Amino acid sequence: MNKIYPNQNLAGIGKLSRQRLLKVMDYTNNGCITSDVVSNVLNVSLKEAQAYLAKWSKNGWIYRIKRGVYLPIELSTKILDQTVIDPWVVAEGLYSPCYIGGWSAAKYWDLTEQIFERTIVFTSKHVNEKIKNIQNVSFLITKINSEKFFGLKTIWKEQVKIKISDPHKTIIDILNIPNVGGGIRLISDILKKYIYSSYVNVGILFDYAKKMENRTIFKRLGFLIMLIKPDEIHLIEKCRQNISKGNSKLDPKIKCSKLVKKWHLWIPENFNIFKE
Repeated sequence: MNKIYPNQNLAGIGKLSRQRLLKVMDYTNNGCITSDVVSNVLNVSLKEAQAYLAKWSKNGWIYRIKRGVYLPIELSTKILDQTVIDPWVVAEGLYSPCYIGGWSAAKYWDLTEQIFERTIVFTSKHVNEKIKNIQNVSFLITKINSEKFFGLKTIWKEQVKIKISDPHKTIIDILNIPNVGGGIRLISDILKKYIYSSYVNVGILFDYAKKMENRTIFKRLGFLIMLIKPDEIHLIEKCRQNISKGNSKLDPKIKCSKLVKKWHLWIPENFNIFKE
């Protein structure tokens, strides 16, 4: 996984300043630091809090990820080159409430061996940029309604709580928005691995699809399951019963010129998920 490398210009800070920063870090569990947090923890004015942040940042003890938002650099570190900050922690600081999903979650759950440079983040916050680059780390950000924040697990990164889609929600999210799954070829591989994994639960998968309120998910899921595991008759039929009459694309990002009438689904010509 990509890491963000902090400021290389580490400088000394006084004992009292160090104690203040440790107190703030303890409060945030090593997560993101803002002037509001510093003001609250140290019982100082916002102006004083901003001055502390500026000093700590200048001396290399905290790392600025955007205006007013910082991440701490471990104070006990002796060799700065070994200090790294996990991009998932950065995502939590920038986009909370949010969760890691799409191909990033698929990689975490061992549903793909593909290596991805960009981290997929789902957030209910308003975002101006769909792609955000910070140092050597890139994020692909998707805004979704808070009602779709379900099927999540909590994990720990750098002492920070991070939410990630569980294996079932990961599948449903990439069928809902194929772009965050790396396109239909990779999605087919991820779905195939899920279907034959210990995670598989077609009941949960169907329930999650219903909660998303997007009938195109059933078209993509039913069609792909029919190819991957045709004996999964019950799920395939339940999907077929929940599709809409309008025609949709298997993958909106690529040319789909062949219509599968049974699924009201446009697919690429000569589409074959088993083709190497």
